[in-house]
Amino acid sequence: MVETCIYIQYITDEVGKDIDMSDKNELFKQALELVIDGVALSESGAGRYIAGRYILTLLIADNPGLVDAEKIKAIQSIIAMADEQESPAFKL
Repeated sequence: MVETCIYIQYITDEVGKDIDMSDKNELFKQALELVIDGVALSESGAGRYIAGRYILTLLIADNPGLVDAEKIKAIQSIIAMADEQESPAFKL
């Protein structure tokens, strides 16, 4: 049990170790694109917007100081617009 905890802690410490700020910005941008695409393409129904905002809060918490409150509101608006669109996903 203790060995597992130590191993998990090691993984957590090593994951972001060699990422510089420009790489972190790019990764954050790609993650946002993935969230917005996921909301737009999802067929899960009414929960798309809520799930998209939840994942956004996780990204922001994992990347403190990367975006300010104004940008967060703009991103939330984009997620809302993605939710309003009918999914272009292929349907049988």
